[in-house]
Amino acid sequence: APDRGATATPPPPREIWLTLLGEMVQMVNEALRRRASCARDASKPLSLEYMADRLDVDDPLLGYLAVSREDGWLQGFVTCTTFTTWHADFRWDSLSPAVELATDHGESQGRTPRVDEDGSLADELQAQLHAGDPDNEGVVWPRIAELSLLGALGCGRWLVQLVIDVLESSSEPPYEYLVAQATDNSIPFYERMGFVRVGAVTVTRRKKERVAEVEAEE
Repeated sequence: APDRGATATPPPPREIWLTLLGEMVQMVNEALRRRASCARDASKPLSLEYMADRLDVDDPLLGYLAVSREDGWLQGFVTCTTFTTWHADFRWDSLSPAVELATDHGESQGRTPRVDEDGSLADELQAQLHAGDPDNEGVVWPRIAELSLLGALGCGRWLVQLVIDVLESSSEPPYEYLVAQATDNSIPFYERMGFVRVGAVTVTRRKKERVAEVEAEE
């Protein structure tokens, strides 16, 4: 990113992030337009509602803005928080039949996928401390960080690496793992950075009720 004339700002407070939402949406749409011009499939951009919700709810909120050195135009953004889920039955599980980790995301073009084939990474994640109320503050996983928002015009890798470097620079790193909910088109990007596909599943309340009915009948 420095070669592209961009620099990162110090982590902005939540209020600043919220005032930048309009500009962030415009930048994400521009990034998608550029990618769509050279890619067969294009994912949907991050919506204003989704970004506003993450910036309002994520706690803690760590993030950086990439801006051009000359005029200060927004070139990218990234945010990170403690992984939290509001599903009571959420679990990490790469071996579940409901998980399709081996779906082709570019392997047919010669790229080797990074997949949690034996489920060991999912087991490690599931074994991490987690507690909380899914109906209120959520179930918090204090040793797992999540990349919650990422948008960039050619500096995404630099921004993600910046977050990784900051998280690892502490004498006592607060997190042991960093996860991201990747879209289909972004999976190759994350895997090139060393991320591994891992499964996560949750059972809906309706499905639980159906299972209970079947067990009751048996």
